[in-house]
Amino acid sequence: MTVVQQAFVDWCIAYSKFRIVDLMSISVVSSDASSYNALADDIILDKYGFCDSDMIETGLSLFPDAPNQPEGSEFDDAYDVVCTALDEWLSGLVMPIEQVSWPPDPADQAEPAVLMEWISLSREL
Repeated sequence: MTVVQQAFVDWCIAYSKFRIVDLMSISVVSSDASSYNALADDIILDKYGFCDSDMIETGLSLFPDAPNQPEGSEFDDAYDVVCTALDEWLSGLVMPIEQVSWPPDPADQAEPAVLMEWISLSREL
């Protein structure tokens, strides 16, 4: 792997880690997910996970396919490196529970719009 290719893989790993802990911090994904595939229990990921379309385009150009190989196969191999690194990272403690914020319980909150509508209707009677 060239230095540029390795830097790209490192970038994909770092970006994915950021997105994962960002989602963990607001309880969108489980803070105890033990693998990259386990995240799919909480969210829907495309083939290349958290990589956006620009990253995928860059990856496809940095990892050209060998002759007679399926389109994108070299990038798929590089993305396997990303997934393996994320699996290893997720196998340990990623997010301390005290850094997770829990969404408010909907039962504890009155909907202001509904409450205001009820007040308005009750005044008309």
